[in-house]
Amino acid sequence: MAIKGIDVSHWQGTIDWNKVKEAGIQFAIIKAGGSDDGFYTDSKWEANYKGAKAAGIPIGAYYFVGKDCVSAAAGKADAERFLKILKGKQLEYPVYMDNEAQPASAKTGITEATIAFCETMENAGYFVGIYGSTYSGFKERMDDGRLTPYAHWVAQYASKCTYSGNYGIWQYSSKGKVSGISGNVDLDYAYVDYPSVITKDGFNGYRKQTGDTSAPVTSSQREQVLAQARAWLGKNEADGSHREIIDVYNSKTPRARGYKVTYTDAWCATFVSAVSIKCGLTKIIPTECGCGQMVVLFITLKEWVEDDNYVPSPGDIIFYDWQDSGNGDNDGWPDHVGIVEKVSDKTITVIEGNKSNAVGRRTLQVSGKYIRGYGVPKYSTDSKDDKPAPEPAPKKTVDELAKEVLEGKWGNGDDRKNRLTAAGYDYSAVQAKVNELCRKQNADQPVYYTVKSGDTLSGIARKYGTSVSSIQQLNPTLIKNVNLIITGWKIRVK
Repeated sequence: MAIKGIDVSHWQGTIDWNKVKEAGIQFAIIKAGGSDDGFYTDSKWEANYKGAKAAGIPIGAYYFVGKDCVSAAAGKADAERFLKILKGKQLEYPVYMDNEAQPASAKTGITEATIAFCETMENAGYFVGIYGSTYSGFKERMDDGRLTPYAHWVAQYASKCTYSGNYGIWQYSSKGKVSGISGNVDLDYAYVDYPSVITKDGFNGYRKQTGDTSAPVTSSQREQVLAQARAWLGKNEADGSHREIIDVYNSKTPRARGYKVTYTDAWCATFVSAVSIKCGLTKIIPTECGCGQMVVLFITLKEWVEDDNYVPSPGDIIFYDWQDSGNGDNDGWPDHVGIVEKVSDKTITVIEGNKSNAVGRRTLQVSGKYIRGYGVPKYSTDSKDDKPAPEPAPKKTVDELAKEVLEGKWGNGDDRKNRLTAAGYDYSAVQAKVNELCRKQNADQPVYYTVKSGDTLSGIARKYGTSVSSIQQLNPTLIKNVNLIITGWKIRVK
């Protein structure tokens, strides 16, 4: 459901915030200051902040940067000025960098400035975002592909927003009429429950809440995990309710690999991570937005069970590989993950995020097809968990693995390294053997040379570190006379 809001500055004059509240406005983004005409604090910032607070309207703030904000240094400097204006304030909505004044020709510099601005605000504990129009802003003025980690406030005055990326607020009109405000005012829709995330997790001047009443209090850590997973059953992409899960994941900083998950990303690993964050168990259930990288973290924690035939316990984390052929052990790169809810008569019930774009349940058999392995968290309230998870035991020799690599079974580059590591193997040892086999194969391969004008057999022999007689022996039907070779001949030299 869209949340109705406005954004204001000194251009709206004196505002009667109680009337604004009565008019059904649910949030406001207030201009705090800028650098478009020297460095300044908006003349109505303090009055608007106090008035909105007194009326009980959740608020955010924005800073309008000037035309010279086209470098990382300038972006950082503007952020530091913004922080001074915000000092002592508490805001329930993000704080935004307003990019409108810079020339589109400085796109690279604007993008660098934006990243520096956002990083500075985040480092200071703020939930930061970027304001821009669908076309002249995020498309022409900024390299938007580099800005996905930050909240987006998109301006497009139309019947619908056609911005294709992920955004939390849409500014849909500049000619709104709201009781309590003289003249026109910008109208907005928010699609994210920012106040819940910001106030709970301690952004924007709030202190992080240590008592999380939204996560059910239960008798054990296992039950706490299951209760939270069940609480999110039915959350889905169709109505946007899955965004709550994404927001929880993104609220924990620093994020895994520095990536901020968008609402359109695959979110199965994000779901498991969000459960871990809500339950305060990130030390034993590592947070990641990628399945394979999560497996690597479980291995690092010595909480990984490679055995597909393992009978899991509720609260264990199960990983799948949809490319499993069903023959032999499944040791491929994982594609999906969920939380084991229960095991009955060797039937496993799992709660998963992003199952058909929603949080739902799946049932499968112990040792069934597609099971990749298990993360087995060391839950503190269960005696079973005092025992460390089994070490991953390599089942294939280095020689066998190297041959499989050469056959293309383990991918290339970082993909190969991640997959071998996730399977519990020593990547360096395997790769060293692969290199050795490649050198041997190359040494065994015949080497040919096409004779050019002016070549002599002795000269060719010196070039390839061999002898005239050896080359003649390799080409008995062609070279009868070592002093006679003909341009164009293709001779074997090794």
